[in-house]
This record gives sequence, C-alpha cells and structure tokens, in this order.
Amino acid sequence: EYLSDKAAILSVNDIRRKLYDHVLHVPMSFFGQRGTSDITSRLTQESQTLQDGFKTVLGQSIQAPINVVFLMSLAMLASWQLTLFILAFVPPAYIVIRKFGKKMRRASRQALQNSAEMLGQVEGSLIGIRVVKANDAERFERRRYRDIMLGLISQQKRMSRIDAANSPVMESLNLVAVSAVVLFAVYLVHVARTMEASTVFLVMACLVGMGESLRKLGKLNNVLQKANSAAARIFEALDTPLERDRVRDRGLRRLAPISRDIRFEAVSFTYPGATSPAIDGVSLEVRRGECVAVVGRNGSGKSTLLAMLPRFYDPQTGRITIDDVDIRGVTLRSLRAQIGLVTQDAVIFPGTIAQNIAYGNPRASRAQIEAAARQAFAHEFILEKPQGYDTQVGEHGATLSGGQKQRICIARAILRDTPILILDEATSQIDAESEHLIQQAIDTLMHQRTTFVIAHRFSTILSADRIVVLERGRIEGEGRHQDLLQTCDLYRQLYERQLAAG
Repeated sequence: EYLSDKAAILSVNDIRRKLYDHVLHVPMSFFGQRGTSDITSRLTQESQTLQDGFKTVLGQSIQAPINVVFLMSLAMLASWQLTLFILAFVPPAYIVIRKFGKKMRRASRQALQNSAEMLGQVEGSLIGIRVVKANDAERFERRRYRDIMLGLISQQKRMSRIDAANSPVMESLNLVAVSAVVLFAVYLVHVARTMEASTVFLVMACLVGMGESLRKLGKLNNVLQKANSAAARIFEALDTPLERDRVRDRGLRRLAPISRDIRFEAVSFTYPGATSPAIDGVSLEVRRGECVAVVGRNGSGKSTLLAMLPRFYDPQTGRITIDDVDIRGVTLRSLRAQIGLVTQDAVIFPGTIAQNIAYGNPRASRAQIEAAARQAFAHEFILEKPQGYDTQVGEHGATLSGGQKQRICIARAILRDTPILILDEATSQIDAESEHLIQQAIDTLMHQRTTFVIAHRFSTILSADRIVVLERGRIEGEGRHQDLLQTCDLYRQLYERQLAAG
C-alpha cells in the first residue's frame, strides 16, 4: 500500500509540474477562453482525483484480476462443465459494470466543471471583496455561490447514488449466479451423477472468491472513471499547442538588438468568436528611439495592437518586423528580451519588494535594485516599510497602495533595461501627488528607448514624438498634438472631452 501511494504521489507530482510548465507557455488566447480558476482546478482538484485513481490502479486493479484468474483456473481444473456454466454470468456482470462506469464518468466530469466554476466565484469575490462590501453585494454573491454549489451538489449526489447502487446490483447478480450454479450442481451430482459433492464445494468456494473480487472490480471501475474524467481535463490542457512550439525549430534565429525601426505591415487580427476585427489593416513605422503614443476610444484596439509586438497574439494577416526581420521567424526568448512592459493593472508577485523589482532581472545586485527604485521614485516609501526592500508584499501586493504597486512595476521595467518599452496606461494608478515625479521618470526612460505609450490622460502623451489615433482597429490620424487638433476630428473630440472633464 505504501509503495502504491508513493508511486501515485510522485506520478501526479510530475504531471502537475508538467501541466504548470505547459500552462506558462500556452498562448494568451487560452486564458481568455478558460480562465484562471479553470486552470487552478485542473492543477489541484483534478490532479488529486487522478492521484486517487493511480492508487487504485496500483493496488486493487492488480490484485483483484489476479484473484479472479487464479480462482477461475482452479475451478476449471475441478470441473470444466460447472465453470463454463459460471462463465455465462460474466457478460451480464461486465455490462452492469460498464454501464455504471459510463454514468460515473459523465457525472464526475460535470462535477469537476462545476467545481472549477465554484473556484472562479470564490476567487473573483474575494479578490474584489472591497467592491463587494462597498456595493452591499454580499447577499448577491452569496446567492450566486449557492446556485453554483447546488449544481455541484447535484452532481456529487448523483455520483454517490451511482456508487451506492453498484454494490446491491452486483450482489443481486451474484445471488442469481450462485442460485443457478447450485441448481446446476445438484443436477450434475444427483441426476447426471458426473460430479462428486466435494468438487461442487471446491467450485462454489472459488465462485464466492470470484464474486468478492468482481464486487471490488465494480467499485474499482467507479474510481477509475472519476480518474478518467480528471485525466481527460488535465490532458485537454496539456494538448493545447504551445506558443513556443516553433521556438524549438532550428530554423528560427535570434533577434539582434533593434538598430533601425519597427514596422506593422497591413496587420489584422480578430478575436475568436468576434464579429468584427480588433485590428484592421494597420500599417505603422516606428524609428529606433522614437516615442509613439496610441490613443482612441475604449475598444478601439490600442492594447491589442501592441500586444502583437511581444507576440501575445499573432496577426492573422500582415506581419510585424524589427529591422526588416519578421518577428514570427525569431525565437520568443530573444524577442521578449528586448521588450519591457508596464501594464495598467500593477502585477505584484508573492515575495519581497526587492524580488518584485528584480523579477525581470533576478541577477541584479541590491545597488541596481535601489537605483531603479530611485528612478521610479519608490525608494523613499520602500525605506518606510518595516524591513525596507526585504518587506513581504502580501498576496497581490495587499500591503501596498495602488500608486506604490505601480511605481514598483515601473522600477521593474527600468531595471530590465530593454531597448523597446510598452507603457499601457502606466500612470493610471499613480496618485496626484506623485504623478509629476513619475512622469519625469517615465520621460527619462522613454527618451532612451523605442517607446509605445497607451494612455487616456493627454498629459502623459503630449511630449510623444508622434501620436497615432485608432478607431475600430484602424488608424484615423497620425502626427503631433497640434497637427492632430487641426486634422483629426476624433482626436479633437477626445481631447476636448477630457479637457472639459478636467
């Protein structure tokens, strides 16, 4: 039993590590379709169910069939006529076991899906607990959780009914088989007189042993069907094509540091299930060291366009080149090593403040980390923390304010020191007091790099070398601020609307 458990634990641990590594390298579209809670469920609950199945396979599934074969052979030696009569009841037993197994597999798969939905509900409500409380939505969240749990309980009860019904059905089948065998044995002993009574008792003892083993196999099949459902969901994720599958192709080359320009050549992209393209035939040339701001209404395609540069998504038509090299023909590692990214949502990982700043450059020294923090105007508030740079940030940076988290992310980008920089609403979470200082740090950072800026605040893009206006995935205008005010109606509307709001 210990060896079976050890083998199951180690096997599932290998599968979990492989699945986690695989998930880290699947395309971004996978997360949009599945959601993080679904992946979490596969890494935890489905893996545990699979581990239970492994234990059963390595234990009872080996022992029970051996017992059946041994007892069947012994019964055959004692009386082949009576044994063949017994074998007539094997097909009905197989049909019953298979029918219960199919029902268990369907119920188990649905229960696992409901469980993943439940994890998503818990994760979403707890991460947004402030919003829940501020909107007095505890009752709504409780009802939504209850509805999800009712579906899960229904499937769990169905699995329990199937599991509970398995034993009496198999016992009834065994009772019918034993009764029929006894009657046939009486005929062979007292009527046909072709068998001794002692032989009958030996065959009956074998029959009882086989019945017990078959009963265990019936229970075993239910466990295996649960594990089968879990394995199907795990391997469904493992079968998802990797974004790096082409990186291993020896025909790919390493991308040299940018020396001339970046070009978007008639690029188009449509999200799965969408009725209209997010990016529609965009052509754009950006020179090395140039700062380009991308503006537009919500949903105009700003983030999608720049997400294609580090190949989070690949254009369905057209291409993106760096120094005339198609980025689909280079390794992802060499491409992304040239790109720094600061997103609107400040992403903070478990660990210390220093570890978060050095996330993109883990070999950086403490002096380099502190220098990056100073440039991002984060050094002062970090020193005010209990352990300074060694302060644990808590889950999702719970011990930090929104502005502090964003400054740490900016320090992370500064320390990474990439020749291409993407700022996606990087100052949206910065408080008014430090916005001016942060903008100075960003301006210094941008002038040393080829920079793309996505921003709704016009104060953050007025110093850009060029402003590109997007509308419904197309470029509506391009140029400097003053020029666009004269030539682009959409840009003027956006600017005047923000000016009026200010």
